[in-house]
Amino acid sequence: MMIPFDTLAVYPYDDVDEYNIEPTFVKIMELLNVEFNVCRIIEALYSCRSDKSAIEVHYFLDSFNEFIILDTYIAPTDQLDFIYIMFSSETYKGGDLRKLAHIFYTDTCKYNVYYEEGYNVIKNSTKIDITKPDKIYSNDIMKGKKINLISK
Repeated sequence: MMIPFDTLAVYPYDDVDEYNIEPTFVKIMELLNVEFNVCRIIEALYSCRSDKSAIEVHYFLDSFNEFIILDTYIAPTDQLDFIYIMFSSETYKGGDLRKLAHIFYTDTCKYNVYYEEGYNVIKNSTKIDITKPDKIYSNDIMKGKKINLISK
């Protein structure tokens, strides 16, 4: 899916510059057992936009089949600050992930830009097999984007 990066955050108070991670996104991370510092990504994108763009793949420690991919490149002319986000789960969690991903997209994204389901979306978007990180040798595989593989 393609979303404005600030939809990852919820601002509970209009007059305070504090935010929380969007609750449905937290549920997706819990379902996939993938944990990472979402606030770090939000703060980095607020401060430098596409200067440090990368594809980050956050894995579940015990399996490379469950992960969240963030492509944080923001084009210089993109005033809506869109990023790509992709999820992958074990087959038995697929229905739950599909429901949560759809809720996350429809409830948070003001713009109906891009939403697609199916594993081939990840395969076709990245052109590499993310489930085999030991086979990824170069950090500069995709159009000059750095690929960070992160497992916690």
